[in-house]
Amino acid sequence: MDDATTVTWATDAGASLRALALVVNWRVAGPGTDLAGRVAAWPRSADIGPVAGRAAWGLVMAVMPGLQIRCDTPAVVAGLRLSLAPGVRAGGGGITVPAGTCSRQDGPPVSVPALTAALTTGADGVRAVLTGDAAPQVPLLTARLTNADQIVLTIHAAGAAMVPGMPAGADSEIELPLSALLR
Repeated sequence: MDDATTVTWATDAGASLRALALVVNWRVAGPGTDLAGRVAAWPRSADIGPVAGRAAWGLVMAVMPGLQIRCDTPAVVAGLRLSLAPGVRAGGGGITVPAGTCSRQDGPPVSVPALTAALTTGADGVRAVLTGDAAPQVPLLTARLTNADQIVLTIHAAGAAMVPGMPAGADSEIELPLSALLR
């Protein structure tokens, strides 16, 4: 993390005893960021949330300092929950981002529409569907964390059409094991 961002946490002894888990309340604060939530952890599973608040792009940069993209809009997180247990993934809540601009360090700013991501639980795991305000019924991107520890990203034609140079004639799908991201 950078010097301007602080992370604080406190163990909730009563909740830990009731849940027979380590329960921690946490908060991340920095310029334009005030995000708080709870984590309950057992030896092989965890429940995250609810998470709520606002996260500015500076938080992204604090976590991924070499990222070449900069955006000027914050994310507003509301009631985000994620449950990770062996063979069972569940989640809910949402994230909204107002319209703004993003740019590569070596490029001009590009307008980005207001976006909403809604997390839901399905039979095969957790699904996050990203939509834009212009057509909220049309998915731009769908991300799934399956109960079989697979990450499946589907870039829908409407989402691909927003990215210069990306083929937008049909949906594109990328599937990889969760372990590939945890290395």
